[in-house]
Amino acid sequence: MAKHPLFSSFLSVLGLLLLHFGCFISSSASHRRRREHHRTTAGAVSVSWFFIKRLFRCVLPPQAPNLSSRPSPCSSSGLLAKPIFTPLASPEKLISGRPAFDTPSGQPNIYPCSLCGEIFLVAGLLEKHQFVKHAIWELEGRDSGHNVVRIIFKTGWPAIAKNPVVHRILKIHNSPKILARFEEYREFVKSKAAREVAGRRRDARCIADGNELLRFHCSTFLCDLNRGVSGGGACSYQFCSACGIIRSGFSAKMDGISTQSSGWKAHRAVPEEIEEEFQFMRVKRAMLVCRVIAGRVGGDPDVVEKEGPGFDSLVGRGNGVCPRLNDEDELWVYNPRAVLPCFVIVYTV
Repeated sequence: MAKHPLFSSFLSVLGLLLLHFGCFISSSASHRRRREHHRTTAGAVSVSWFFIKRLFRCVLPPQAPNLSSRPSPCSSSGLLAKPIFTPLASPEKLISGRPAFDTPSGQPNIYPCSLCGEIFLVAGLLEKHQFVKHAIWELEGRDSGHNVVRIIFKTGWPAIAKNPVVHRILKIHNSPKILARFEEYREFVKSKAAREVAGRRRDARCIADGNELLRFHCSTFLCDLNRGVSGGGACSYQFCSACGIIRSGFSAKMDGISTQSSGWKAHRAVPEEIEEEFQFMRVKRAMLVCRVIAGRVGGDPDVVEKEGPGFDSLVGRGNGVCPRLNDEDELWVYNPRAVLPCFVIVYTV
């Protein structure tokens, strides 16, 4: 039986719609599968790149500062450098003795030790710590500074004398207070020399630097001066003369401070029998290499008094004014601020 034309058209349209709908479902599923595959691939690439970045960004955890890698304050480069003591606060803060709350946040300032890293909240405590723990530091034999000081010490010893044997050389780290007193005295001598005085010739050397000289002073000590450690402080023994000078400088009670132009002359200034006489106390010699502000040098100490007419130091020659020192002269200084010990030489003859 022949089909109706309208029914045939309806079947054709229905077939086309079903075919179209099947293609849409197939393409959607295929697109979904491609999108899921792309997401998986992108996720894998992202994870891999994140892992690679972490490998390249991997850093070692911060380590504590290695104190052994710190340059020695007694190396040849540090002989003429600034003092190792950390600069302190203003005098007002030191006098108060309390932590300084100068930061905007109200937190106290900290004062770390430049040698051992210990931290203090009061500047005065840092100064005391550095003076007690790091007052002297031994120069190593391989350091050029050690050789320079040893050569300076041995220069001037006569050939007929016994050759000195240098065992140790220690560098003195003077406290800021002692350094300030030394520089203040220098300025005092310079200003006094710069003033016009009737009948006196102006001394250009005194005006320039206070007539600073390198001199030797022989002393004695009882302790071991921190043998076996690279640095440390001075002892507190009453009769350990060298440590007393290291701690607080030369005493104002001394009737003059004798300084010599060479280590040999300073050695002879102390009696030869002192080691034998005080052997029960284990007395040993120590040579101090000092910076001395000689200022205007006078004549015979027996003739010119300490508070003489404008003299800052005296020599043992009875010829009045002595503008220049000879190598044989013994220089007497009566102001302890004028002498700054810099090195201690432990030796035997």
